[in-house]
This record gives sequence, C-alpha cells and structure tokens, in this order.
Amino acid sequence: MDSKSERRRFLQNSKFAYKVLLPSLLFVFVFIALPMFYSIRIAFTDYKYGVPTGKPILFKNFTDIFTDPTIAPIFYKSLAITFEFAAIAVVMVVIISLAIALLLNERFRGSGLIKVALLLPYALPGVVGAVIWKWIYNPTFGILDYVLQSLGIIKNYIAFTGDSHYALFTILFAYIWKFVPYSTFLFTAGLSTIPKSVYEAARMDGSGMLNTFRKITVPLLMPVFQLVLVIQTIFALVYHFSLLYVITRGGPGDATRTLAWLIYNESFSFGRYGRGAAEAIILALIMIFFIYLYLVVLDPESRAARKQARVQKANV
Repeated sequence: MDSKSERRRFLQNSKFAYKVLLPSLLFVFVFIALPMFYSIRIAFTDYKYGVPTGKPILFKNFTDIFTDPTIAPIFYKSLAITFEFAAIAVVMVVIISLAIALLLNERFRGSGLIKVALLLPYALPGVVGAVIWKWIYNPTFGILDYVLQSLGIIKNYIAFTGDSHYALFTILFAYIWKFVPYSTFLFTAGLSTIPKSVYEAARMDGSGMLNTFRKITVPLLMPVFQLVLVIQTIFALVYHFSLLYVITRGGPGDATRTLAWLIYNESFSFGRYGRGAAEAIILALIMIFFIYLYLVVLDPESRAARKQARVQKANV
C-alpha cells in the first residue's frame, strides 16, 4: 500500500513538473533549437536572397571561407580582430571585476550605493548603452573629447569612432562598462562563500596579503573563475554586436569588422544566408573550443590529476 501511494505521488509530481517546464521547453524548441538546426541545414546549401530553395553543396561554403582568394582574406582579418577584441575584453573584465569584488567584500560605508550603481550599466538594454557611448564619442559635442581637451591631453576634438586606430578600443571600453557589473557580482557571490576563519588563520600564520590571495582566494574562487571566463568569452565573441551596430557599424573600413559583424553582413546585407550560416557555425565551434579549454585546464580535479601523473612519470 505504501509503495503504491508513493508511486502515485511520484507520478503526480512528475506530471506537475512537466506542466511547469512545458512553456520553457516550447520556448527553447521554437526560438533556439529550430533556428539552430535550420542554420546548420542551410550552411550546406547555396541559399541566397531570392533563392529560398538553395541546392545542397555540401562543404563548399566552409571551403570557400578558408581557401577562396576573395573570401578567405576577409574572414581571416575578421577572425584576427575578433580574437584581439575578445582577448583584451575578457582579461580586462576579469581583472576589473575581481578588483571591484575584492573591494566590495570589505565592509565600508557606501558599499551598498556602489553595488546599486554597478547594476545600472548591465540593467540598461544593450542598444541604449550603445547610444549613450555613441554620444560620449561624438566628435562635435561628445563629453570624452571635451574632458580630454580640458585636461590638455588633446588640442582638437578627435573622431574616435572614425579613426581606425581608436575605433576598436571605443567598442572595447563600452563593452567593459556594460559587462563588468555582471562578473563583479559573480565574484562577490563567490567571495562571500569563503569562510572568514580561513583568512583569520592565514593572518595568524603570518601570511601576507598577496600570498593569501594567491594561496587561498584564487584556488577557492577557481569555479567562479571558470564560470566568468566561459560567460565573458561568449559575450565577447557575440554580444558586442549591438555596440558595433550602433557605434561603428563595422567601420571605419574593416577596423571593427568582427566575425559577428561579418555574419550579419553576409546574411542580411548581401543575402548570402548559406555562407553566413557556415560562418556562424565556425564561430559557435570557436566558443565551444574555448569553453572546453576553460573547463579542462582550470578544473581543480583535472589539474590535480595532471600534476599527479607528472609526479608518477618523474618517479618512474
């Protein structure tokens, strides 16, 4: 009797769980899974604007991207710009957000106000934040030029978004402003889980600030580091698009033409949907590679296993 009632209760709970999850599953299926599989399908066709029933061409889109003399140089240049932007963006966001989190982990007057202020950039829609930065960079009435000229750093106003030497960094600064708050709160949450007694014991043992950070804080925060690196790499490779679209539109020339902008151009400006889908798949594979790298290289258990294997190899 008890087993029957338990089984009935389990089935009722399962039905309830499925009913609760059904809207989310439908959303994922309609807006994520279907477009993803459709993109994979058309990546192997010559689907273009005006030719919705593209014929299968197998891997031609991919081989053209890597080997065609008119297509490959554009792709490789965009790939280099993407890696440059992503590398600088991820490193800067991790360093700045960790520094702010360490500051906020200390109790002081006004820390709550700083946390509220940090929420504003991330809470703003991406396009709104991009418009704000476009005004800041404006060469006629932008506040950045005004401040730099007032400080005597520059003599004349500079069109930062129109200069190929500065354009990528204008997107980079806007990106850091937008996404540092998110990583800061992840690091803050991670720091709050580290017992204060661990730091007190380290202080009693005479451990200095830097040594404590290196031997205690970093190892205990490694899961958060992994999470932040994964999220920020995805953001840096893809979610800078709204900033590009509003501030520079991939220019001047090809100075800010990242892979995300190249995919947009191929698909919606030139109507080459098959090639655009192929480039999107390549970008997704790049993200998967970096995610795997972070999860394997930075995983404490994997690192311990590799260290033990090296020790055993040395002893043989």
